[in-house]
Amino acid sequence: MTRKSIAQDAAGTVEVGGALLRYRIEGHGPPCLVIGSSVCYPRVFSPGLREHMQLIFADLRHFADPRQFDSADPAFRADRISLDTCADDVERVRQALELGGVVVMGHSMHGPFALEYARRYPEHVRGVVVTGAAPCGSQEGSAEIGRLWEADASEERKEILARRLAELTPEVRATLAAEEILVREYVALGSMRFYDPTYDCSWLWEDVVPDLPVFERLEDLLETYDLAQGPTEISVPVLIAAGRYDYGAPYTLWEKHKHKLPRHTYVLFDRSGHFPSFEEPERFDQTLLAWADGIDGLIG
Repeated sequence: MTRKSIAQDAAGTVEVGGALLRYRIEGHGPPCLVIGSSVCYPRVFSPGLREHMQLIFADLRHFADPRQFDSADPAFRADRISLDTCADDVERVRQALELGGVVVMGHSMHGPFALEYARRYPEHVRGVVVTGAAPCGSQEGSAEIGRLWEADASEERKEILARRLAELTPEVRATLAAEEILVREYVALGSMRFYDPTYDCSWLWEDVVPDLPVFERLEDLLETYDLAQGPTEISVPVLIAAGRYDYGAPYTLWEKHKHKLPRHTYVLFDRSGHFPSFEEPERFDQTLLAWADGIDGLIG
């Protein structure tokens, strides 16, 4: 396979049917395409990882700059976006940057989109990394979130959650735009997302502006998601990095679904929540690099 290491610390945009997807490139080494947000995700990986991998952070449409939204272009209407659209967008970025074969990484809701890209374009994917992701749709996942939270979360976590949500009063919400409410709710749920239940993750969202219609459309696509839904099997190697204290994407769900990925490696990070790469950076980097080295000698 072709190994291309493009210019370090480069940034730009790739046009995909009416949207401009931003990208940012950091580090050197074999390419790892991190999909989702080019603004948020550079913040959750260690400097050391950039010494061994070239991280290409690329937007998906729900985190593209809303100021560049072209409402007159029917290709960019939220209700027309499908799993195929998202996979084709990732492929367009890969082609535009001339990446050759890549590792594709997806965190949280972007995990399934990374997997679906690999399902449709396996010839360009060396492997997939999913972190803090659920392996099934939100209909099934919601029940397990509630069960694990009630059975496992400490009283401290529950108290912090209740207090932070109570601070988002109707009066406070009335002063916020819809996009701001989404971010404030995410931050308020921090005790469900981090090993440290008091952690304030608001800094991760600085300058991150979700496009709500597109965001909601992608959530709809994942409502009944199933790893085995086809059209073909996901045959590439997959690294699953789950956090023991991630109550938003419970690690327990993988016990029921990871068999659907025939070449998976499953690692549970026992001092992490939703962000193993940020909460346990040394162990995450070691795990990722060792796994990548096993993929036809990707590292080295």
